[in-house]
Amino acid sequence: MRAMSRGRALLLLATGTCLAAVALAQARPKPAKPAARPPAAAPIEREVAAYAELYLPYDPQSRVTVSKAPQELPGFSGWKVTRKGRYESLNTEATVLVSNDRKWFFEGDSFANARPRPVRSPADLDWVAAQYAKLLKTNVRGQLSPERNAAGLLGITLLLESGYGPVRLPGLVTPDGSVFLSGILWDFRADPRAERRKRIDLTAQRAQGNPGAPVTIVEYADMECSYCKYRGQQLDKLLAANANTVNVRRHYKFFPLWSHHAWAMKAASAGDCLSRLGGAAALFRFKELVYGRQETLTVSAADELAITSAEGEGVGRSDFLGCYLREGSFERVRRDLEEGYRLGINSTPTYFVDGTQISWIEDKVMEEFLRTKFPKIKTIPYAKR
Repeated sequence: MRAMSRGRALLLLATGTCLAAVALAQARPKPAKPAARPPAAAPIEREVAAYAELYLPYDPQSRVTVSKAPQELPGFSGWKVTRKGRYESLNTEATVLVSNDRKWFFEGDSFANARPRPVRSPADLDWVAAQYAKLLKTNVRGQLSPERNAAGLLGITLLLESGYGPVRLPGLVTPDGSVFLSGILWDFRADPRAERRKRIDLTAQRAQGNPGAPVTIVEYADMECSYCKYRGQQLDKLLAANANTVNVRRHYKFFPLWSHHAWAMKAASAGDCLSRLGGAAALFRFKELVYGRQETLTVSAADELAITSAEGEGVGRSDFLGCYLREGSFERVRRDLEEGYRLGINSTPTYFVDGTQISWIEDKVMEEFLRTKFPKIKTIPYAKR
């Protein structure tokens, strides 16, 4: 982290030798005074606060405080992070873990095993799988993922049966099988915004706006989600009202809430196929059609809308049906979902602007963040839900 780098730099400066001072001390009969102690490394609380400020969703005028938390794991210390800013609804209180060597950071859900046993095979993960199976009401199985072992923790993957193929949820478990952590570790020495940018794959180019824009917005959304519709349409209006001021590239990612929404995966598959066969603009037009019928759309009606949309975009029926609801399309949708899980997304919509997470609970928070990039941005009226 930057605080650690500054600490090392100060340490080098403090231990540098001044030749003139040495010569003067040797000329005097009395012994030289002991050298001043080099400054200590930045307190861990300060490092956690600095990291959390960049990791947590944006809130104007935010202030982060950190105190010791009772939660601990072997090799990790627990810290209570409290963040307050302009908006009360965005205030945050969370417990995070930082490895004792200050290499790794974890923030996310966790739970303990009432009857722990050493983890040596996938069967030793049945207790984790059972928790998710109960929560999601689907089949879940665990597997070991040794490529993600770190800091004394074992990397695992939970395979969640979505009805459209297995979705992989990353996690970590203590070797004794006593604690499960949902998610992955973050590099505590790096800027989390830069790490997010590396984790987000934009090669699909399901995007609107100038390809060379200096600012990138990535939107993870579910077409069956009413709040995704609400915020998505507001972002449309905000960008349209500032077309001559705001220069952004807006990418769309599929994050269907498959365990709760009946036709969300179908809509995502249709959007994927339309973007591949008709271009990104076809996807965005389809999304608006879905939003226009969202309240009355059914599973069968979603199929009909997908096919008629493809025909309206000039995509051949056979070409579209060769993609729609096929494994290749679902695999691409699941890829977006799994990417979102690795980013810690647990609700929709979720936005990242150049790696900064925007939790769009407050109407003006998106425009306020964009104003840090484009100072002349204009405000827009926000309709009540």
